[in-house]
Amino acid sequence: MRRNLRSAALCLVTATLAGCTTTAGRDATIVEREPGKEWERRVDPAAAQRLAALPMLWSSARAAARPRFATALAREGALLDPRRALGYPALPPGSYRCRAVKLGPAAPRQPAYRAFPPGFCHVGGEDDAQSFAKQTGTERPAGRLYPDGATRLVFLGAFAEGKGRAPAYGALPGRDALGVVERIAHFRWRVTLVPADGSAQLTVYDLTPVPAEAQLSADE
Repeated sequence: MRRNLRSAALCLVTATLAGCTTTAGRDATIVEREPGKEWERRVDPAAAQRLAALPMLWSSARAAARPRFATALAREGALLDPRRALGYPALPPGSYRCRAVKLGPAAPRQPAYRAFPPGFCHVGGEDDAQSFAKQTGTERPAGRLYPDGATRLVFLGAFAEGKGRAPAYGALPGRDALGVVERIAHFRWRVTLVPADGSAQLTVYDLTPVPAEAQLSADE
């Protein structure tokens, strides 16, 4: 009996992903599962499906743009290359120039490629967490960045309206923003959003750090 109790106690302490069987009275299996990634616990199921469809969206959006905008796609280079994702995707905190590209039509007669003048974005970092916010322009997503493997972060946020701040992810129906962050070159990142507003199949932000003397504050 004492031996069986020691076996049960050892199982409770050391159980990880595998099961552990004891013989105290009757067989019992104790399994402790590895916790899921934080973004997976927070994301809406429908949004998770949109994120899972990202590779297909890249393929569809590029195919739609290629006949007419082949030169523009070539000029954008790594920014619109879905295979381009380098290690260490976390961004240093600070201000960034961010230029938006809308790729792939989401409605009839909508251009398959549109590029916009650069604006400003801000990346914050505290307590091992990162945030992202677009500071200028009419489309201003803001939210948190979550680690997701060696080459990307997942962005969960929401769009601001007017001059107000963006709500928290999931707080207001129809305002959520969802995407991934990848490093595509030295001191260059992209944020790829999966729009749900019919503006495009993909929205891609091209991010490069702003010199310290030209940075906007986080509140601007």
